[in-house]
Amino acid sequence: MEYAIATFCYGDRYYSQTNRMIESFNQLSDPPQIFIVTDNPDAITKKKFVNVKNISEYNSKYSEYNKDYYTFDFSVKRFSLLFAFDSGYNNVILTDTDVMVNQQIFSHERVMECFIPNSISGQVTYNFNNEIITNNMLGERLLRYEDVFKVSFNKEELTEMTEDCIQFISIESNLKYKFIEVWDKCIKIKDSESLPNIPAGNIDEMCFSALYNGIKVLNNSNKHINLLTPTHDKWY
Repeated sequence: MEYAIATFCYGDRYYSQTNRMIESFNQLSDPPQIFIVTDNPDAITKKKFVNVKNISEYNSKYSEYNKDYYTFDFSVKRFSLLFAFDSGYNNVILTDTDVMVNQQIFSHERVMECFIPNSISGQVTYNFNNEIITNNMLGERLLRYEDVFKVSFNKEELTEMTEDCIQFISIESNLKYKFIEVWDKCIKIKDSESLPNIPAGNIDEMCFSALYNGIKVLNNSNKHINLLTPTHDKWY
């Protein structure tokens, strides 16, 4: 199959969500490969299409996580994407673990139509120019990374910053590890300077890493929407 799913889960409440997601894919006649990085592989349902690694294989610091939504470090999701990259995939849906397959409209053909070459795209996006003048802090870390890397992007390239819940990532082999490398450097800056985690999900980091490597950030809602649907278990 030309694409894979990558997700992450840490803590008891999320193991059950991950297993629910796996079961929804199990209802497909030909499910895609799912790559999961977690702190407890034994808690994850075993299936032929499910691939699981312990976060300690990548970075043991994430073995001790904050359970509070507002302080949880979502930068850990980059290792799930790396897991899929290392397994040979260039097209990856990086998603929160609470999604389920929309059985009525999901198909592999429709999924592939949602991938835009050399881009990170999603059906929900934000305009940097609008967000940076508000109090929600979206874009603030990105500006700091520009300072450190001594670059300045045309902010018209950031009018469609993809929400982090479900992202369609299509990066060729020559760039995908460079993308991860820059993302990793951004996290080191974030940690060393104690930059706040909000907005959660690494929207700033992923958008910065994309533009730094000549990768576009785009809205793909004109292709298909809601092929995967979040089923939130509210706890914040």
